[in-house]
Amino acid sequence: MRPRATILVKLLLAFAVPSLTLFALFGYVALEVTRRDLDAELGTRLEALAASASTHVRGKYLVPLSAGDEQERGYQNVVVKLRAVSEATGARLYVFDREFASRADSSEGVAIGTRYYHAELDRVELERVFAGGTASSLTFEADDGRRVKAGYAPVRASETEPEIVLVIGAEAPAAYFARLDDLRASLLVWGAGLTALVLAATFVVALLITRPVRALAAAAARIGQGDLARPIALASRDELGVLASTMETMRAQLAERDARTQQMLAGIAHEVRNPLTGIQLYAGILRDELAGDERAAHAVKIDREVGYLERVVSEFLDYARRPAPEPVALDAAALVREVAELLGADAAAADLEIEVDAPTAAVPVVADPGQLRRALLNLGKNAIQAAAEVGERGRAVRLAVEAEVGVVELTVWNRGAMIPDPARARLFEPFFTTREQGTGLGLAFVAEIVRAHGGDVTVTSQPGETRFRVKLPAAGAPARGS
Repeated sequence: MRPRATILVKLLLAFAVPSLTLFALFGYVALEVTRRDLDAELGTRLEALAASASTHVRGKYLVPLSAGDEQERGYQNVVVKLRAVSEATGARLYVFDREFASRADSSEGVAIGTRYYHAELDRVELERVFAGGTASSLTFEADDGRRVKAGYAPVRASETEPEIVLVIGAEAPAAYFARLDDLRASLLVWGAGLTALVLAATFVVALLITRPVRALAAAAARIGQGDLARPIALASRDELGVLASTMETMRAQLAERDARTQQMLAGIAHEVRNPLTGIQLYAGILRDELAGDERAAHAVKIDREVGYLERVVSEFLDYARRPAPEPVALDAAALVREVAELLGADAAAADLEIEVDAPTAAVPVVADPGQLRRALLNLGKNAIQAAAEVGERGRAVRLAVEAEVGVVELTVWNRGAMIPDPARARLFEPFFTTREQGTGLGLAFVAEIVRAHGGDVTVTSQPGETRFRVKLPAAGAPARGS
């Protein structure tokens, strides 16, 4: 099952998101501060430009003009001066009265008397101008999409007549706003690049962390499956390296302890088997000597119980000494048919038939043929015994193989009695058994073999039907936990 919150997601939440949020906030604040400062500076410059241009305008020659007087000499002189200043600065210059009607304009096509509606928005500022000061408007967007900002200065009647009769406006050139757009675009580009850099750095850091973590998790899974031979190699000087070193020490200690345990168990089994061989020998001699005597039944019981003890010792040794699998490529369908043939004698003795459900085409799997055969034989013998115990006859046992995407499933099915839930939960535990003469090692042995092959084994049971499923990685698919 995949973790709900990966290290990458946690790093994004803990590092990338706050960093990008702060960068975005910084960029926004920087843009706004810069825009306000530039706007204020532009207003001051426009006011100065309007004040400078006003010195070239004699208001008393423009006040009496009306629509159609554009050819008057005084008007033409003012327009020429306004256009000269406009060409030099890039700003638009225009003169108007208290009714916001045009008296002169550096732009062509603006007739005398044309109303400047945008100037009406600056009534408060213009009151200061008519009082003798200068002022600038707020930046706003006109109906045609243009952004407008103007500086205003008073226009006096003449050099000797200080009466304020008109106002001159200087409108910011479009190039200024284009530079603001360029600044905004540059901040967006840099912000996008910084976002990409932070995300890439976060991904790289997460990758550098998760790769060794996944390697350690795979090593822990191998140790849990009993693979103590492969060392844990992680060259790192950080905390993950310390963890890897600790896990390697643990693996080496477990391997050493496992080796000592196997050696001790083998010694105990050997010491037990020697007297059992003698007991079995003398029980046979006693049975022969008591032939025809009613006491011969006791010798038969001794021989039977010694045989059971011999089987227990053999299974105990097999479980303790199970070597690591030596996987090779094999055909799972052919192996199932082979196991069915090997179980034929046991099935016939119980008056049962073994049904095989395997495709004719090869089902490739990589496994140790001897160990996998032994696991299937164990499951098959249990199935035969379970079906026989409830008096089933005929086709009461079935072996099947099925290939799925990346998985090969081997199934052993029987019509035996239902396995109760408490017992089913412990079936694969060592030394747990529901039979009087069982050792509790057979199914544990099966589980060990399957896990060593990177697969898993499960059991489902209901009245009249019990099914063991062994799932192994298909050839070429990664083993679980690797």
